[in-house]
Amino acid sequence: MIELVEKYITIGGEASLLGIPIYLFRFKGCNLDCSYCDTPYKNEVNDYFTVRELADDILHKVKQYPELKILFTGGEPLLGNRQNELLSIISDLENIDFYIETNGSISIENIELTNCFYIVDWKSPSSGFPDSFCADNLKKMRIENDCIKFIINKDDFAWVKEVVKIIQKVNPFIPLYITPQWGKMELVELSDFILTNRLPLKLSIQLHKYIWKDSKRGH
Repeated sequence: MIELVEKYITIGGEASLLGIPIYLFRFKGCNLDCSYCDTPYKNEVNDYFTVRELADDILHKVKQYPELKILFTGGEPLLGNRQNELLSIISDLENIDFYIETNGSISIENIELTNCFYIVDWKSPSSGFPDSFCADNLKKMRIENDCIKFIINKDDFAWVKEVVKIIQKVNPFIPLYITPQWGKMELVELSDFILTNRLPLKLSIQLHKYIWKDSKRGH
């Protein structure tokens, strides 16, 4: 059975899903414990689904919202055998676009699926897990489908510049998004950093936190 923390329809908050209506599935558990994690309830289990039940649930919602994108997130959605289970759903529902938001520490698989889009975190030093990134992921990622996301504070500026150099040597055209840690940096500071250093970064924000400011979960 697939263990689920929550599921709901909302507006995408970050990176390539910014501002887009999505059906979010938050799966239980994570192998990291980042300093800025905003999901302290990630180990809750509030529902169980079989692979078939989850696929049927998605089909039902997409019939109601034909342009809805599906986001698998966590916690960490790729833990254990769950990656194979989720990819089987994505393979079966080939006319629906699926986004997998992963912390970057686990090897991404089956990148041949054109309706599967990976949003891969590269954890900064301030997260507490700067060495967690799976280097093979950088070679696998597809320019037309996937992207890398950084969530940083000002202490990470020098690190970002070095990591961008690494990426440009291996996969130079992969889209890169950068987001300020909530409450740790003003958007103008991050914007100035991007422009001053002429970095190939797209500024992203945690839009859901601006829309639903006082909500602790469910958006």
